[in-house]
Amino acid sequence: MLRDPIIQNLYPEIFEFEEAVDVIGCLKEWPKSRLCDDNAIARKTKIDIKTVKDILKLLETNNFVYNVKINEICIKIIKHFKSGKLSHEEIAKKVKLDLEIVDQFIEENESLLLETKKTYSQQTLKTLNDNLNALIKGEKKEENEEEAEDKKQEEVNAEEVKDESSDDDDKKVMNEDKESEEVVVKGTVEETSEEEKPAKKSKAKKPKKEKAKKRAVNQKFWYLTFDEIIDCLKNGYTTDEEISEKTNCKLNIVRKILYKLYDMRLASYKRDKDKETQWYTYDWRFNENEYKKLEFNLASSELKRLNSELEYEENNMFFVCPNGHYRLDFEDASTVEFLCPECDLDLEFEDNQEKIDSKKEEIKILEDIISG
Repeated sequence: MLRDPIIQNLYPEIFEFEEAVDVIGCLKEWPKSRLCDDNAIARKTKIDIKTVKDILKLLETNNFVYNVKINEICIKIIKHFKSGKLSHEEIAKKVKLDLEIVDQFIEENESLLLETKKTYSQQTLKTLNDNLNALIKGEKKEENEEEAEDKKQEEVNAEEVKDESSDDDDKKVMNEDKESEEVVVKGTVEETSEEEKPAKKSKAKKPKKEKAKKRAVNQKFWYLTFDEIIDCLKNGYTTDEEISEKTNCKLNIVRKILYKLYDMRLASYKRDKDKETQWYTYDWRFNENEYKKLEFNLASSELKRLNSELEYEENNMFFVCPNGHYRLDFEDASTVEFLCPECDLDLEFEDNQEKIDSKKEEIKILEDIISG
């Protein structure tokens, strides 16, 4: 596989790890119609998930990749909508949201949801995610307002009970101060008072809506920073702010990448000063010719290395350890009497035709790039 010329030039240490090259290749070949997350990369490259996460962290630290975080519920709604097999009610049950939210979300964002059937652009995903979160937060706010209203009503009712209790105590003290002959009258007055006392009105509480179960889980979907920024430059997005908004990548990272491209002569800029704000604006463009020169030079170097390896494979016989400890050519194997120096097992003859065919394919790809 031809190594990416920009990455090979800027971050040669990444290519010390074969798995990192596989992950980069996977991201470059990933179709835009599918979302690329950690698990998907692990399945495609057949690398364990922990190693994939470590590699992505390394690449992210070097600003080669960036991620777009999307609420898990949003992703599920998009996938169910794309399948077209479920009704809105069934989708609501699957994602555990109120039907009203799902109906409103699909109705208001139908054009964006239809767009995801063709491609998953970062901007589309971000807009859908923000719109869904706004609907969920709006529902939560409404519930909080209802709870506050109920609490306020309870406090009013408690005050009414307290006032009535205070009136009864005052009457009781006044009656106790009267003479004994008024006891019968007191009893009659108290009975009448209780009968006339208005019964406390119990206001029926509004049934609370079932709370929307919003998960805090966010999934990360990965994109190649350099490739995305170069695509933006080719498609007419010239300022760092426009590129940042289009790719949903942080502005400071976009600027770092642009300046690295500038140092490699792969990008150039024109600086203008705004007369009103006195701020400088930078209009960037990608230098396609310089990129082709860099690619040509690296391809030539890679081709020379592969031809040397092919010649070595074709002109030698190889013997390997059954446990995979050593792979030796005939001369080195005879030196150790065809025994593995590690485990002392007999070395076995290896048919290296598959390796030869693989190198020939890589050489053909490089020759096409150089001749093109």
